[in-house]
Amino acid sequence: MKKRNPRVLILDNSPRHLGGHWFGKWFRRLGCKVSIRHFGKLGRPVDLDRFEAFVISGSPASATEDRPWILKELDLIKRADQRGMPVLGVCFGSQLLARAYYGKKAIQQSPQPEFGWHLVRRTPQEDLLFEDMPEQFTSFQYHTEAVLPQPDMQVLATSEPVGVQAFRAGSRPVWGTQFHLEVTPQAGRDLLRKTRAVYEPYGFRYEELIANARPSEAAPKLFENLLRALPE
Repeated sequence: MKKRNPRVLILDNSPRHLGGHWFGKWFRRLGCKVSIRHFGKLGRPVDLDRFEAFVISGSPASATEDRPWILKELDLIKRADQRGMPVLGVCFGSQLLARAYYGKKAIQQSPQPEFGWHLVRRTPQEDLLFEDMPEQFTSFQYHTEAVLPQPDMQVLATSEPVGVQAFRAGSRPVWGTQFHLEVTPQAGRDLLRKTRAVYEPYGFRYEELIANARPSEAAPKLFENLLRALPE
């Protein structure tokens, strides 16, 4: 980590404010000062001068929608890009970054929705975000949409059903991950228990999903690597 006690903004787009809670724990452990904004109830504008980086959480919404709060987040991404600010988007956040840099065409219905814990594999592409991380690891997944490869997109990780599990937007300090490293086994079990109506129509069953619950050894390192992208 280059900067002492960096200020990290978390855009929490999740029901019950789970995204801010989960991400907040990780970044506070790394010594960050965390601020959480719930964009669905956004009032005052965000002053990016107060932060060194921001994280965009998951959401049940589609990143292709034009809801007012989604458009405001897209504007914030544009402003962060002008500043060269490091940004990490997760699941919906990843798809929103793909839309911001490549358009709605970069998002599709996933060929195979993923719920529960799945294996993620790194590509040969070297990148700061995955430095010193294992070649493959298990992480929680919860999505029905996915990002498509695009020109100038660096694909950093894949899974068997999804071609883009992680990407970087060109050479910018902007990354998206389809997988949820912020979700611990207990958090994942709780979420799956409360949202059976979402995934059971796809043929998934709670007991089968939680049987594979496990912590991801990659989580702490990825968040540390994001902070290494902060300017001196």
